[in-house]
Amino acid sequence: MDEITIRNGQAGDYAGIAEIYNHYVRTSTVIFSDRELTAEDFAEKLRPVIDGGFPFLVIEKGAGLMGYAYAHSYHPDPVYAGTWELTAYLSHRATGRGLGTRLISELIEHCRRGGAHVLISCITAGNEPCERMHRRLGFTLSGVLPQVGRKFDQWLDDALYTLRLKKDTMK
Repeated sequence: MDEITIRNGQAGDYAGIAEIYNHYVRTSTVIFSDRELTAEDFAEKLRPVIDGGFPFLVIEKGAGLMGYAYAHSYHPDPVYAGTWELTAYLSHRATGRGLGTRLISELIEHCRRGGAHVLISCITAGNEPCERMHRRLGFTLSGVLPQVGRKFDQWLDDALYTLRLKKDTMK
């Protein structure tokens, strides 16, 4: 039986990440995009994550990539420096097994150690498994942006979930 491993992502993972991502672009509203990405596109997309020192993790079983997750700056203005946004996707073959919870839990710990104050996760409203997982991990629904994306001939809402990692130290 192959063991599940969570490790730092690397350039050799980009093709597998593109495969996971593109499946959802073609088949689902969980990704607000209709543009498939290549491994080269992911190299460019993840450059600011890696160069910025943000966590980038993958989960694998044996040699097979089962998912990926990373954090990045929520907003470029320095006043938002402690606010990081999370991105995470599992292969459609790996859902429903608790792997997303394991991966995001590990990502949260990396973010905590990296100095993040608040984490934001933007989820297509109605993606109940993802929303439920975030609530179990301590995230709270902070707002809904109505009809901000359109895919497969329907308007979709974004649900914003937040998790505060540090207690306020300022009075």
